[in-house]
Amino acid sequence: MQPEVAQSSEAGAGGDPAGRRERLAWMLGFGIGSLAWNVCWPFLPLQVRAVGVGDLADVARLAGLLAGGTNLITALLGPLWSSLGERFGYRRQILRAHFGTALSMSLLGLARTPLALVGGGAALGALGGNYPHYMALVATRTPAAEVGRVVGDMQAAGQIGGTIGPLIGGVVAGELGLPAAFFASSLVGLSAIVVVALFVRPDAPARRGVAAAPARGSLRGAIARPEQRRLMLLLLVGDTAVQGLRPLIPVMIAARLSDPAAVAAATGLTTTLTTAGTVVAALVVGRLSRRVPPRRILMATLPAAVVAAALVPLPSDLPFLMAGWTLLGLSSGATVPAIFAWLGRIAPSSGGGFALLATTSMLCFAIGPILMGQATVYGLDAPFHLAAAATLVGALLVVVGAPRPLSAQAVG
Repeated sequence: MQPEVAQSSEAGAGGDPAGRRERLAWMLGFGIGSLAWNVCWPFLPLQVRAVGVGDLADVARLAGLLAGGTNLITALLGPLWSSLGERFGYRRQILRAHFGTALSMSLLGLARTPLALVGGGAALGALGGNYPHYMALVATRTPAAEVGRVVGDMQAAGQIGGTIGPLIGGVVAGELGLPAAFFASSLVGLSAIVVVALFVRPDAPARRGVAAAPARGSLRGAIARPEQRRLMLLLLVGDTAVQGLRPLIPVMIAARLSDPAAVAAATGLTTTLTTAGTVVAALVVGRLSRRVPPRRILMATLPAAVVAAALVPLPSDLPFLMAGWTLLGLSSGATVPAIFAWLGRIAPSSGGGFALLATTSMLCFAIGPILMGQATVYGLDAPFHLAAAATLVGALLVVVGAPRPLSAQAVG
């Protein structure tokens, strides 16, 4: 174990003020990163429309491909960046990812053609992606008994940023135009770099010519465990399709409203309400999972998400549509924190395991928009029916069996 990691873990366990401050810095940096992303990302379909794509179905498909392709690049490069984090420190990877995201969002804001949007998305996919590194940092610097709760708090912090971001983005886009929302995202993202640089303890220094020692629970050891692979599969099946529905929020609203400014404002509000549901879910699950097995939580929330996904496209009135999205956010928002809490029970100190699970979550964001965007060729309701079916399969996987806790020796 790295000296810095051990010191931080003991600080957290003993309630030392320095340990609490660092934990708050993790949450603040992660929340600001999520805020920066959501200031502009919910409006990506509108940016696609602004560069010359007119038909709503084409907008949905291209936005899905762009969002999915960006996240796919991030997910594919995730193991590479995480292996570098293992060797040289996750804090450095967090700083790199925040800077890469800020730079790429500006490129997307400057785009004036679909090809330029693709280029900006590719840069974002290659250079962004702080999520796995934050989760690995939490797992390696937090006492084993506290990992589940801290991960739940981190998820909630990210969702709070995701709740506020679309509101800010909606106001900025409505008053100053869509490109301004992407530039605002870059400025917010740069502030996360300041928080991490000032308040997160530096990684343990490597000796000359020797890389830093691997953190607890390597990537290779984690992927070799059947329990890890099972949770990754459950996350892919249970969350991919639902995440793919998020880019369709402005498309569904545009089918009901004609004024572009009203669409932007309604998109911001709807995305905020949807994400607010995931905030509540993350906070509740993070604490409830200490007393209730995460498997039981998923056995209740996944079927609820099935029903919510099927109901969302039915209302023709905007208020009812917003209510449907909110219910979907509340029910499906429990999936990720519950699966992370599940991993916290079976392998609480596996930094590599948490990084892999976070990378899998990013893969959900990659595959989902592509699948759901292409499903619109069968109508705007088709993606929601597909999401309900996929989430039902995830619920069945939870019922089939449960991974068992690992010994400390197996985790290491």
